[in-house]
Order: sequence, then C-alpha cells, then structure tokens
Amino acid sequence: MKPTFLAIGAGVISGLLVVAALSGSSVAVAYLTLVLPMPMLMAGLGLGVRAVVIAVASGTVLTVLVGMETGLVFAILFGAPVWLVVRLALTGPEGPVIQAPDHKGPYRQEGPKTQSTFQDRILGRVADWNGEPGAQPRDLGWFPAGHILAVVAVVACGLVIVAAILTGGLEAAVVEYLTALANAIAAAQGEEVLREAIMTATPLFAGSVAAFWAIALLVNAVLAQGLLAKGGRNLRPTPRLRELRLPDWLSWALVAVALMALIAPGEMEYIGRNLFLVLAVPFFFLGLAVVHKMAAMTPLPGALLSLIYLVVIFSGWFALVIAGLGVLEQWIGVADRMKPPAEGLED
Repeated sequence: MKPTFLAIGAGVISGLLVVAALSGSSVAVAYLTLVLPMPMLMAGLGLGVRAVVIAVASGTVLTVLVGMETGLVFAILFGAPVWLVVRLALTGPEGPVIQAPDHKGPYRQEGPKTQSTFQDRILGRVADWNGEPGAQPRDLGWFPAGHILAVVAVVACGLVIVAAILTGGLEAAVVEYLTALANAIAAAQGEEVLREAIMTATPLFAGSVAAFWAIALLVNAVLAQGLLAKGGRNLRPTPRLRELRLPDWLSWALVAVALMALIAPGEMEYIGRNLFLVLAVPFFFLGLAVVHKMAAMTPLPGALLSLIYLVVIFSGWFALVIAGLGVLEQWIGVADRMKPPAEGLED
C-alpha cells in the first residue's frame, strides 16, 4: 500500500500548489505553478503508470472540492498531460511499466536488445514488464524521448486550437485579455504606451503561452527523472540529450503550419503563426543537443554552456536561434558534419 499512499500524496501536493497559486495571496506563490507537475511526475516515473493515475485522480478530486472550474483546469492542463508523458516514458521493451518491480535499485543504463516492435510497445501488446529483484531496465526499445517532445508539442497545439474554437476568434480574445490586464496593472502609463505594448505582445501571445506550458512540463519531467536517477529509483534509463532524435513527421507539421502562417487569411494566419512557435519547442531541445556537441569540442565546455544558457534565459529571441539550429540538425544533420573525419568514417 505504500506506493498508493505516495501517489495520493503526490497528487494532493500538486493540487495544493494549484490552490495556493490561485489564492492570490502573493505573486511569489503564483510561481509555484512552475513546479506543479513535479510531484505527479516523480510518482509516475518512480512508481509506474498506476501511480500516476492515482496521483492525477487525487489531485483532481482535491481541486474539484475548491471549484469545478479549478478541477477541470487542473485535469486538462496538468493531470492528463502528466499521465500522457509518464505513459509514453514508461513504455518499454516489454510494454508499459504498470508498477515498479520489488527491488532497491540502482538501475544500470543499458541492457540486451529486444525483439518487440515500436508499434507493439506503444499499443502495449506485449507482456507486462516483469522485473526480477535488482534487474536492470533495457536501454534499447524504450519510447524515444524525441517522440515525447513531439507529442507534448502537439498537445500544446491542440490547446491553442481549442482556445481558438472556444473564443470564436483567438486574436480578438488575446487583444481583449491583454487590454484588460494592461488597464489593471499599468493604466498610469498612458493609453498610447499601453496600445503599443498590446500590439507588440498580441502576434505571438497564444503561442508563447502554449510553448511556455510545454517547456515547463518537459523541464519538470527532466528534473523528476534526474532526481529519481540519483537515488536509483528511475524505472527507465535517463535519455541522453546528445542522442536526441525527433520524428520525421514533426518536420512536415512545422512546414504545414509555416505555410498556413504565410498564405492563410485573417484568423487562420494568426493561428498558424502561433502553432509554428509551439512546434518549434522540440527543435529548441534538439538545438540544445547540437550546442552540447559543439561545446564538447571546446577546451571549456562547461563555461560555454553556462554562458549560452544565461543568454537563452535573458533573451527569448536567442532561443529561436537555438530552435533554428535544431531544424537544421533535423534536416541536414549539422552535428554529423561537425565530426572529425576519423570519427565520421567509423562503422
């Protein structure tokens, strides 16, 4: 019963973070939403798919007690996406990891090959994962990290599309929201200043919010996996950033929304532009993988990476440069072209 209680506790903590963030007691408290998925992700990635279902359910019940709308928002924006990420991440060579095997770890990073196909793993059509005490999970055959990034980006795009349908006009709704927000917090700045600020923020506002949501979810998943791995409680090997690969269909999706942004009229053009920004998120992570490979070729890789991350944090536009590097990596293989000749000739 201990895993069940841990899962319930994780869901309750996430639910309480929502309640605290919505209380309005402090601006600092609102930032707790940035780590809101962490408890549920740790429960799922450390205890199995069953645990994340329990965690999401307990968090949803708690937030529903606060208000039906709050519970619905929690379930849609946090609960269901967390379940999806864990379900995909724990889809291994022998199907989904329903619950953790009875052992104390730690896990090793690699194991024997598996004969199960990708389709078998995603559909769970093979035998359940039966780990013996101390058995190592297999590195080959786990659901690829790059595909998880792609799925999260698609879900974020879905949120943008749903918002467009519910509002009946996403761009107009964004302008109305930003106008109300600006009047509430900065009315003293003057009407002209507010108008310019709204015009600057509107074109990519919806996509920026959805992209930030996707990045926050993915970063929480990475941190949760890292913390579990340090304690030997991870159920799958931690993916290596330098080995990140994205699915080919994501490139076609990026091209499709880019064309939509360029040639579609009115509202469709606005939606396409914002969907393009959201789909750039996986390519941003792929660009970081290339940056890590490039930094490894320098005398001071740690210092260079620290500088790059600082620039990314303080300059949003530089993040788009990293995403562009990721697109080049996906299409022409920038990292492979940077390899020394001797390394490139190896089998």
